[in-house]
Amino acid sequence: MNHRIAVGFAASAASMVLALATGLGSNAGAAGVKTGGTLYTAMPWGTIADNFNPFLPSGSNAGGTLSAIYEPLFYDNSVNGQLVPLLGTGYKWEDHNLKLVITTRSGVKWTDGTSFTAQDVAFTFNYLRKYPVLDLSRIWSTGLTSVTASGPNTVTFTFAKANTPAFFYIAGQAVVPAHIWSKVNNPSTFTNPHPVGTGPFTLQSFSPYVVKYVKNPHYWMSGRPYIHALVIEAVKSNDTSLFDILKHNIQFTYTAITDVAKTFAARNPAVNHYWWPVNNTNLLYMNTQESPFSSTAFRRAVAEALNTKLIATRAYYGAIGPANQAALVPGQVKEWFNPALKHLEYRYSPALAKQTLKKAGFKWTSTHQLESARGNPLPSFRILVGAGWTDFITMAQVISNELQAIGISTTIDQEPWGTYESSLLTGRYDMAICWGAGSGPTPYYDYEQSLGSQYSAKQIGQVAVSDWSRFTRPVIDQALQSFRQTSNLAVQKRDLTTVARIILSEVPFVPLTNRPNFFDYQTATFVGFPNAHDPYNAGDPPDASGAELMYTQVHLK
Repeated sequence: MNHRIAVGFAASAASMVLALATGLGSNAGAAGVKTGGTLYTAMPWGTIADNFNPFLPSGSNAGGTLSAIYEPLFYDNSVNGQLVPLLGTGYKWEDHNLKLVITTRSGVKWTDGTSFTAQDVAFTFNYLRKYPVLDLSRIWSTGLTSVTASGPNTVTFTFAKANTPAFFYIAGQAVVPAHIWSKVNNPSTFTNPHPVGTGPFTLQSFSPYVVKYVKNPHYWMSGRPYIHALVIEAVKSNDTSLFDILKHNIQFTYTAITDVAKTFAARNPAVNHYWWPVNNTNLLYMNTQESPFSSTAFRRAVAEALNTKLIATRAYYGAIGPANQAALVPGQVKEWFNPALKHLEYRYSPALAKQTLKKAGFKWTSTHQLESARGNPLPSFRILVGAGWTDFITMAQVISNELQAIGISTTIDQEPWGTYESSLLTGRYDMAICWGAGSGPTPYYDYEQSLGSQYSAKQIGQVAVSDWSRFTRPVIDQALQSFRQTSNLAVQKRDLTTVARIILSEVPFVPLTNRPNFFDYQTATFVGFPNAHDPYNAGDPPDASGAELMYTQVHLK
């Protein structure tokens, strides 16, 4: 969900006509490719939402909504840097980066037979403006002033001020048919029971545990998909996903399998494989609208009390390492981390954590329970994790033990996806383990979505779209705005250094471990999955847009 395309690439005024990625188009109609079959996957979601609204965040809609049915303009591959054209075929920046002109694909039809045009794209983005609650990426907060279609294949995005990073959000927005959604007046509550898209599949059946899609015979990519059906199942835990893939009940899953090399790959090396490319960070979020998490000293003490090397080892058995404290993924550290900030990094030391707390006025009872400066014992705090997510549960167990050493009592709160997501977004949690909220070619994208005030909320109960720590600072907003208005790399590095300095000094969250895409697959029946040698997508989960590339590439063995 990350770190490859330089912003200067998006800012180029030259027209970009993009070739299909190798994995997307190389085998179209190729002789010897065996077609047919049903591809199965299982995810530890507990249940599946009866909702096919593509404007909702992934997880609030049924798995496959944003990968099997609806498509964006482009797919940004976080592993190899390719920008893959889908409903868009090219783009260019004009008028000193104040106009973005996108060329849309010809010959595409919606699954009800209506032709797709640039008008659908313009409608989609103007619909976000009309209903801001749908604009999850805050595209209309980027300085965008208008979106218009001229002819069947050209869409122009006009900005009041230069904001080249906005391309990333525009490229990834799912496009909907104007002739259907123009009749929907309550889109935030519309469940879209009969979805009409341009993607490789159509909906056949739904239950809270299984959703089935069948091949779209009119899909624009000639000869694709090779498979005839896709089934996405919801299971209770990571362990259930592991059982299913070991028994060949499913072909792939996006699951943090415990000790994956031993418990999965080594069980049948000929067909069992995993590919975990790092592109994000697992974080311990702290609800800064609650006391004592509103205290910088308290948050820093929590960070100092946590051994992230141990947390990574226990959760991933050496497959994944501890995180960079400024929340940079490994591929970004060399270019984007300023060594002048090293002195702000904290080190694991329970003794130092206690000193930090003591300096801030915190005290301890005779039984070693931490209490406030006023002498009130602190309550037991909840650590929110997804139910059945064994890696997060393991992290929470280590964190709970380590915080106990400095007098902080915790309990682990396992919640199914829907409740977990709601608790995170509405601020009804104390601490929570989750991934970084954003990603993109540079750290800007995660920083903006994790710390930008437009993604936050002022009161508990109000939805914070992605600033889940509810931490904001004017200086962060100013630095992000400066980054948006330039393509000067030196200025951009200065701006992100400002944000990184605040992360290190005020600790709005604690980076725990690197986070990969947990792509696990077996090749007993199907081949053509993405891997380190052919990273045509980034090992994306089955409900993310990048999975579409896999659904159109995989075929019977």
